[in-house]
Amino acid sequence: MPTKHNRFNIVTIAQSGRLQYEAVLLVASLRHSDPDFAGQIFVAQPRPGPLWPNDPGINDPGVLQALDDLGAQVIGFDNTVFGHSYPIGNKAEALANLPQNEPFLFLDTDTLITGPLSQVPFDFTR
Repeated sequence: MPTKHNRFNIVTIAQSGRLQYEAVLLVASLRHSDPDFAGQIFVAQPRPGPLWPNDPGINDPGVLQALDDLGAQVIGFDNTVFGHSYPIGNKAEALANLPQNEPFLFLDTDTLITGPLSQVPFDFTR
C-alpha cells in the first residue's frame, strides 16, 4: 500500500460517446490491477455551455453508476476557452478543478492499467 508521501490522484476526461465507456474500462482496469490504490480517481466532464452545441457530459446512467461503484468521482468543469471547436483543450481546462497541492497523474481514457500503478516511483516534485 502506498505511503502518504507517494499517494497521488488520477484524472481523466470523459464525455458523451466513446470516451465515457473508455473511462469505465480505465477505472475498472485500475481497480483490478491495483486494488490498493489509495488516491482519488477523478473523471472530469465538460458542463454544457455556450462553447458546446449540445450537452457534452456523460449521458449513459449505467456509466455513471459503474464509475460510482468503482469509486471514481465525476466532476464537472466549465469551458471558457475551448469546447466543441477544440475538445482536446478540455485537458487544460479540467485541471483547474482538481484539489490544489495534491499530486496527480493525467491519463487518457484509452489507457489500461495492467499492474500496480501505486508502486511506480513517480517524482511529483519534478
